[in-house]
Amino acid sequence: MNADPFGDAARWSARLAEVLLDVGRRAAELGDSLARDWPDDRGREWADRAARLGSRLGREADAAAELGGAYAREAAAGSPAGGRTGIRLGGTQAQRVGEERGMRIAEIDPPRLG
Repeated sequence: MNADPFGDAARWSARLAEVLLDVGRRAAELGDSLARDWPDDRGREWADRAARLGSRLGREADAAAELGGAYAREAAAGSPAGGRTGIRLGGTQAQRVGEERGMRIAEIDPPRLG
């Protein structure tokens, strides 16, 4: 397991945001080209589709950047679970054993960059 899972997730999310923003920009440019080169109803329909795709990818890029920022803040603050990540589930003992309760669900690390 990696020593800095939140930092890795922050970098991965930031890179994802960059890629989504670039692809969204290219889709919007494609929509502009379609509108210029195909000036009938079908061309406008495809240009509109490409423009909507570009807008959607831009929103997804914003969400990925926001998620990366949240991970970066968590990495800077330090993990309250001692670096362990994953969803916490309630235990079956019905007793408090500290601030950290329940079982931890395993999770897959994000893909490594580069």
